Amino acid sequence: MEKSKDKIRHEKVWSFLQVLNRPLMKYLFDESFDEIDVDGPFLLIANHSTDLDPLILASCFPRNQLYFVASEHIFRLGVVSKALEWLVAPIPRKKASSGADTVKMCLRRLKAGDSVGLMAEGEATWNGVSTDVFSATGKLVKSSGASLVTVRISGAYLSNPRWGNGFRRGKVEARLVHIYSPEEIEAMSASEVLDAINHDIYENCWERQAENPVKFLGDNRAEHIERAVFLCPSCKGVSTIASEGNYFKCRDCGFHGMVTELGTFEGVNMIPNMYEWDKWQFETLKNMDFKQSNRDGVLFFDSDVLLTQILKGHETKVIGDNFELCQYGDKLTCGMCTFDMSKITNMSMVQAKRLLLSYEGSYFEIKANNITSLRKYLGYWQNKTWEVE
Repeated sequence: MEKSKDKIRHEKVWSFLQVLNRPLMKYLFDESFDEIDVDGPFLLIANHSTDLDPLILASCFPRNQLYFVASEHIFRLGVVSKALEWLVAPIPRKKASSGADTVKMCLRRLKAGDSVGLMAEGEATWNGVSTDVFSATGKLVKSSGASLVTVRISGAYLSNPRWGNGFRRGKVEARLVHIYSPEEIEAMSASEVLDAINHDIYENCWERQAENPVKFLGDNRAEHIERAVFLCPSCKGVSTIASEGNYFKCRDCGFHGMVTELGTFEGVNMIPNMYEWDKWQFETLKNMDFKQSNRDGVLFFDSDVLLTQILKGHETKVIGDNFELCQYGDKLTCGMCTFDMSKITNMSMVQAKRLLLSYEGSYFEIKANNITSLRKYLGYWQNKTWEVE
């Protein structure tokens, strides 16, 4: 089959970027990687640790050009988006949506003989531990008729945590776990494929650190941790944690600690790491008795957020800036807009400060202009505490 002009251009760009990408990944992450060469089209699935995962993974495939699935927000960057589409043609994934369109585009690429890269967990880890991939991933692999390649990335979360500021110099690895041939995939059920993927790409950086400690050196290791943590472990204050340098502190009760070079936490009565803090705060949120004497009915709130409606073709409509975002028992308000919790069909986050939601057939983004955690709104919705039994 004769290659299209676009395909030829994408392959040339891929080859050229390899020359730049490997030194860059070595400089940022001290990356070591397996060099992988696969015949025929394949679907690459890896765990998701950082926004730079596609560049980390690209180092493994000098001879196999891939089309990566990317969050829809990068298609709303004007000239930058047009350049990315022309150079590497990423496949858009609309967070807080069914993802059906993304699946169709992936299958179209694979059926055409192209290879596709996918971080099927849906979002980069907040706490250093993998989550299960989307349940439809097994069906996607089965439908593709292509090979499946699984790669596990380790160290990237501790080097560049989703909530953090800058890089910590440590050790990042990208290792091949398995190459499944089309024949192997055909002999497996969709659920077996799903189980195999979840097993192959599972990464727990805290278990790895316990077995083989690696220091991740850098300044400001606690900076912006309040993007991830929204409950104080001592007083259960909402959004009371503040950070500076390598340290964090609760503004209400004085609870404080530091982020070590191993990525763990130190302090009096301290939770040991981000995973344990995360697990505790989401479980606590389920059963919290919110008491807001100064704001009638408001469970928690944030000021200075930007509300945007995302239209077809990646067009946007700014509804308002400097809005106040308020969580009530059965509704979420943002400025003059009210979202009935029971009518929000999906909610997700992209990067560290963008909350996305699908509501009555429309798609919205709430962006925090300051340093705060929007994860409490996501956690509240996921817990479905607003539902009437």
